Amino acid sequence: MQVDARDRRCPKCDNRIDLQTDGSTITVDIAHQGERVNDALRKLAKELKTARQGVALYLRVVVGSGVIRDEVMSALLDYEARKIIDDFHLDSRNSGAIMVKLKP
Repeated sequence: MQVDARDRRCPKCDNRIDLQTDGSTITVDIAHQGERVNDALRKLAKELKTARQGVALYLRVVVGSGVIRDEVMSALLDYEARKIIDDFHLDSRNSGAIMVKLKP
């Protein structure tokens, strides 16, 4: 079913469109191309903005195990407090990646 881009609610079920998800996960690497902390944080902000506009439930952010991971975790605490993301935690299969839940 096609919905106008300006619609905030589904005309069929009345649920908020921005909260709809297909349960998928998008994976991005923001730390393994020579990025410095500021570069990685800019990439994080860009990837979050893009992912939140889609229908994925999670954004898996590959950050490595050093200072970038620590700074990204701090940034994600702020995003969570401002309700930009729903939740986040270290990936149980890889401690160099963070799973960010985009929608409730």
